[in-house]
Amino acid sequence: MNIIGYVRKNKATFAEQPLNEVDSLVFAEVAYFTFARSESRQPKHTLGELTADPERLLDGTLSILRKHNEKLVRALHESPRFAPVKVGYFRSRSSDSRDERFAAAAFMLTDNDWHISFRGTGVSLVGWKENLKMALLKVIPTQRIALDYLVKVASCIQGDITVGGLSKGGNLSVFSTVYAPTEVQQRIKAVYNHDGPGFKESIFEDPRYLAMADRIHKTVPHDSIVGMLLTSSQEYEVVDSTGVSVGQHDPFTWVVADNFGFKKLPDTTRASKSTDKALGQWLSQMDERTCRRFVYAVFAIVEGSGATEVSDFLHRPLHKIRLMRKAYDALAPEDRELISGGGKDLISLWFGELFAYVRRKAPRRD
Repeated sequence: MNIIGYVRKNKATFAEQPLNEVDSLVFAEVAYFTFARSESRQPKHTLGELTADPERLLDGTLSILRKHNEKLVRALHESPRFAPVKVGYFRSRSSDSRDERFAAAAFMLTDNDWHISFRGTGVSLVGWKENLKMALLKVIPTQRIALDYLVKVASCIQGDITVGGLSKGGNLSVFSTVYAPTEVQQRIKAVYNHDGPGFKESIFEDPRYLAMADRIHKTVPHDSIVGMLLTSSQEYEVVDSTGVSVGQHDPFTWVVADNFGFKKLPDTTRASKSTDKALGQWLSQMDERTCRRFVYAVFAIVEGSGATEVSDFLHRPLHKIRLMRKAYDALAPEDRELISGGGKDLISLWFGELFAYVRRKAPRRD
C-alpha cells in the first residue's frame, strides 16, 4: 500500500501511537495544501473540518498529483488518526526576484505533541531553481526563512516537536533544526528528511549538527537521485518504491508495509550510487562562486524557453528545446564550458526530476 492506504488503515490516534516516519511523509504531502490565504496563527480547525472542502484545500497544489491528493483528502477526512489533528501557523511566502518559495504548517497531534512540516518543491520554476541552489550553495534564503519559522512557532507552542518534509522540505527540516537555539533543539524529538538533497561537508562537522544527528532520519527511494546529492557523511535508509527512476521522488509511489513502516531495502541501486559518486566528485571541485555562476547559467537557459512553470514544458516542448539551445549559445564562453563539463549530468538529472512531475510512469498501490 502507499500513503493513501496507510491513512485508511491506521486507525490509532496519535495519543495511542506516536508519530512515525510514514506519518511524516503524509504531513509532507499535506503541507502542499492551501490552509489559508494569509498567514494563520493558533490552530482553530481540524484536518477533518478542513478536508470537508477539497476544492479550496487543493487549490494551487501540483496539478499532476491532483487526483492522488483528492484520494488523500478523502482518506484524511474519514481517518480517526488524522481527522482530529489541528492545523495552525500556516505561512506561505514567495518572491521571484529573490528566488524564494516557502510554505510550512504546524500540526497539533495531541495537547503535548506538535509536528512541523515544510513544503517541498512546487510548480513554479523558481522553486526548482531553489532546489538546484540548495544542492550547490552553502546557504539559501529559504533555509533562513525556515529557521526563523521554526523558532517563532516553537515560542508559541508547548510540548514536544517533530519536524519533516519531502525534497526541499526535507532539507529545510534538517537545516532549521540544526541551527535552532539550544532551547528549541532540546524540544525536538525527531527530524524526517524524505529524499531531500544533502549539504556541503562542513555542516556534518558542525557541533550543532552532531548534537542533532541521532534524531535526524533520512529516507530515500532505492533509485534516488535528488536525495542522494551530497549525502556522503549522512546515514540514510532505503525505501521500496513502485515508481521508475526519478519518478520515485513521488511520495505516492513509496511502499508502506503492513506494520505501518516503510518497506525497507538493503541499499540504493548501482545507478543511484554511481550518479551520486560522479556528481559528488564534480561538486567537490567547485567553489561557492563557481556554483553560483553555474546555477544562474542554467536558469538563463531555462528562462530562455519562456517557461515559468513545470507544466509549460508540455506545450510545444521541441520549440522550447530550440529556444533553450539558443540561450545556451548566447552564454559567455566560460559559462558554456562550465555547463558542458560535469554540469551536463546534473542538468539532465534536474530536468529528469522536473519531468517526473509532468509524466507518470508507474501504477499506484492505494
